[in-house]
Amino acid sequence: MESELVSGFMTEHAAVIFVFFFLAEYASIVLMCIFTSVLFFGGYLINLDIFYLFDLINPVNDAAIEQYDISPVYFGVLNSTLVYGVISSLVLGIKSSIMVFVFIWVRASFPRIRFDQLMAFCWTILIPILFALIVVVPCILYAFGAFFINVSLF
Repeated sequence: MESELVSGFMTEHAAVIFVFFFLAEYASIVLMCIFTSVLFFGGYLINLDIFYLFDLINPVNDAAIEQYDISPVYFGVLNSTLVYGVISSLVLGIKSSIMVFVFIWVRASFPRIRFDQLMAFCWTILIPILFALIVVVPCILYAFGAFFINVSLF
């Protein structure tokens, strides 16, 4: 009886290190996807004219603003900072969630390669492409006169 009670309360904690490693790996995936959404996909900005649609639902009447001396900031649903913040947060969350989905989907779809295969691919394929791009891109920019600085090069 005593051995059953003791064995019922004993737990193995050897997998805790693996759990923390696994959580840290997925936390880095989420962080990378949030950074990607902010840096490359506009972050909290929305391309749809959702604010215009809400203004059609609740139009701002210029005569009422002049008559009652109401600032347009306080008139209408979406002029509220709270609503704008919630919508912006949802947009960033949706963009980041899509990135997390694509990241995990690609990670699960492709086979994992060994470290020596990865290094061989980088040294034999990616580095020659990099050196070619370092030469080709400035040549193309020079050929078309596309200088992104205001200083004359000659």
